[in-house]
Amino acid sequence: MTNNIIIVGKPNVGKSSLFNALVKKKLALVDHTPKYTRDIKKRNFLLFDKEVTLIDSPGLFEPKDKIEERIMKYTIDQISKSDLILLVFNAKEQLSNDDHRLVSLIRKNQKKKIIVLNKTEGNFNSHIIDDIQKLGLGLPILISSAHMKSIDLLEEKILQNLKFEENTKKFSSDTSEKLSIAIVGKTNSGKSTLMNSISGQDISITGSKPYLTRDAVEITIERKKLNFKIIDTAGFSKDLSGTKRLNKDFIDQTKKKIRLSQMILIVMDIDDYFERLHSRIIRLVYDENRCMLLVLNKTDKYKKIYEETVKKKIYELNPQISGLPICFISAKNKVGISSLFREVMNQNLIWRKRISTGKLNSWMENLVKKTPPPLHKGRSIKFKYITQTNSAPPKFNIYVNYIVAIKSDYKRFLENNIRKKFNLNGLPIKVIYKKSKNPFSQK
Repeated sequence: MTNNIIIVGKPNVGKSSLFNALVKKKLALVDHTPKYTRDIKKRNFLLFDKEVTLIDSPGLFEPKDKIEERIMKYTIDQISKSDLILLVFNAKEQLSNDDHRLVSLIRKNQKKKIIVLNKTEGNFNSHIIDDIQKLGLGLPILISSAHMKSIDLLEEKILQNLKFEENTKKFSSDTSEKLSIAIVGKTNSGKSTLMNSISGQDISITGSKPYLTRDAVEITIERKKLNFKIIDTAGFSKDLSGTKRLNKDFIDQTKKKIRLSQMILIVMDIDDYFERLHSRIIRLVYDENRCMLLVLNKTDKYKKIYEETVKKKIYELNPQISGLPICFISAKNKVGISSLFREVMNQNLIWRKRISTGKLNSWMENLVKKTPPPLHKGRSIKFKYITQTNSAPPKFNIYVNYIVAIKSDYKRFLENNIRKKFNLNGLPIKVIYKKSKNPFSQK
């Protein structure tokens, strides 16, 4: 078991900035807007030579609605499960009522704690040090997470306050054994509910308001002795760029997760699967050459016979993914989750498979013989050789005598037949045409 360290404080004290400083990566979104962080973010990292788990939490404050109450409740639950609390204050401000409420809350947990005074770069309110000591919290460590000031001192203090088993395994950053899966889609399509259903925990905040999920939320789970990293992302709304500055930050983070993940689950509410925004999201993922699955959520409202009608319409609206598996689920009722994971594993195997050169050339020879390309200036175009050069995504080289003579519709014909023949339906593939002779032929 690793030690859990949670960063807590009222809004806008620099918790996410401190999280990034300690893990040495810009993983958490940072902004000066109060209540910007809503999600719990966890990261395993090496503190000197010891593995620990760092937790970034939303700012603690007096909740004003049910969503904020749920955020508070989940954060308090995470505090109770942690081994060490980093209680962060803002050196640019006076202690507030929120600070005092937070101190009372932390005292009730009887956890080890380190008091951190952040934003001490430049001029700051030095009287706050005395105010913190008057609360019986001791002398704070003065840092500036944005400028990496005294982070090394804080790391040493953290290490002194943790206990480690003698045979603690060293942390490995190798994630090759984990299949990373990003859950993306329109706002309020049920992405966070799906995340919670998969993990069996209330990891992501759910509700009818858009952008409840802001920063990407990640969790590692095990199913059938296999490890998966599941990533919940901010939803797309109206467009793929975000109209407001904050929304743009969320969307940029989602796009980054699409690029970095191995599998993308595109979640759609079955009530609005025909909306244009869904097609734009599908195109975005397709153009990033990602392995994907479509997930139709909230399907418990309809009879199963309706599924075929939905499939047909989706393929009509998005012909490039025709034949791509579509999973019908109810994330709220946990219906279809097991079959979804079976499809994830199957699609991942297809995405990574290698097709033998012999099978490829036998297929191409028969296809071109049956449906030859148009003549080029009275001369035939000869397809001499095909080989697979990569997988995930699948890439193929085709060697021909006249590259420029191959019409775009015949290229599409070949690519679609590769998908159909080798069970790559709906997945992006790359075919490169090269002018060369068959290296295995002297003709």
